[in-house]
Amino acid sequence: MLKDKIIRDFHANEFSYNDVLQIIIQYDKDGYNFFIGTDSQIIKKKISIVTCICCHKEGGGDNKIFYIKERINRKDYSSLRARMLLEAYRSIEVAMEIEPYANNKLSVHLDVGDTKKSKTSLFHRELEFLVQSQGYECEIKPNSWAASSVADRMAKV
Repeated sequence: MLKDKIIRDFHANEFSYNDVLQIIIQYDKDGYNFFIGTDSQIIKKKISIVTCICCHKEGGGDNKIFYIKERINRKDYSSLRARMLLEAYRSIEVAMEIEPYANNKLSVHLDVGDTKKSKTSLFHRELEFLVQSQGYECEIKPNSWAASSVADRMAKV
């Protein structure tokens, strides 16, 4: 997924696939953990979907966030469940791509809640199982900051 996409950081700098992998390799050596999250927003007839790779070091460090942003046809993912599955699949795809280069913690953050207030709560168990069945740690709201805060912010832009 990453090879054929435009990858940026929060300063809008573009990175090649190989550059991102080299940074991940170095950050992994330096003790960073990796958190991946995806969020989508409906904007007219399109869906803005953003997947983030958050490189974070406990106790501080030069934390870095990469993101891939796309616009896709809203008709292709007309239900909320379809969008939530798309978000989970995108995060899993990215996790699978960087996993060989990341020996430290690698976690997928889903933009779903588990309370009745959340429209996505109907899918949280299904999506958690999907991520965990691929061997990844999984976080949901309120602990899924990579998806619910970071990716959410970029999807709205």
